[in-house]
Amino acid sequence: MRRCLVVFCLLAFVTPTYAQDFETPTLRGSSPFIPAAPQYPRWAGFYGGGQFGYSSVEMNFAGATKNLVGFLLRQSSLEREQHPSEWSTLGKVNLSGISGGAFIGYNVQFSDVVFGFDIHYNYANFSGGAPANPIRRSVAAGGNTYDVTVEGGASMHITDYGSARLRAGWILGDFLPYGTVGLAVGRANITRSAHVFGQENPNTPCGPPAVNNCVPFDVSASEGKNGAVLYGWSVGGGLDVMVASRIFVRGEFEYINFTKAQGMLAQIGTARIGAGYRF
Repeated sequence: MRRCLVVFCLLAFVTPTYAQDFETPTLRGSSPFIPAAPQYPRWAGFYGGGQFGYSSVEMNFAGATKNLVGFLLRQSSLEREQHPSEWSTLGKVNLSGISGGAFIGYNVQFSDVVFGFDIHYNYANFSGGAPANPIRRSVAAGGNTYDVTVEGGASMHITDYGSARLRAGWILGDFLPYGTVGLAVGRANITRSAHVFGQENPNTPCGPPAVNNCVPFDVSASEGKNGAVLYGWSVGGGLDVMVASRIFVRGEFEYINFTKAQGMLAQIGTARIGAGYRF
């Protein structure tokens, strides 16, 4: 009996203590096994900087003489039937050069994803002249025959350009790889000329007036424009690297395709580096 009383007293003392250990609720968020939310560098906000690039440029002058030749022959059966204005006498030229400028932009950050908008401007000195290949043909139009030659010349000097772009990137540590798409604008000094000459009915005597008499012709036109505005689109990609809390460096490639200006086309591919400051 005495032994049973002792065991009963021990159980009465110990049981509440163990019960308290197992029944005490765990506070929410106090578990050491719940991982902390990941932390990412801050790319959000306004930023600006400078850049330097090396460009490969293609200028296509194939359509530069079209409007000029069409105007010179606008009242002739030769143009209506044989379309000398469509004859391509000028070719392409490829060149390279350096450019330098500045950029500004704004980023919005959602965890490790960044969306933004930026504008960049570059001073350039891309100048090219058209390779010329005069075309001579013998054709028939309006009941006459023609021995006709079309030749021309053109040049383009791009002085500056830039683009306004949408950006999207993904944070990988201190790195921000991104892609861009946007609208491009440039300025260029442009010249072009066209010369059309030959003979109407060249196999007949070129003497006194007669039916289907030989008639020589020689017409030309030229024009130039400084500060012509070029419009186009751009696409590219690059990598920003955070080197300090507000300072980053950048490497990127951008391709720009300008639409026709005075019948001329230009494309610019640029690899550039830069540095910026996040405000």
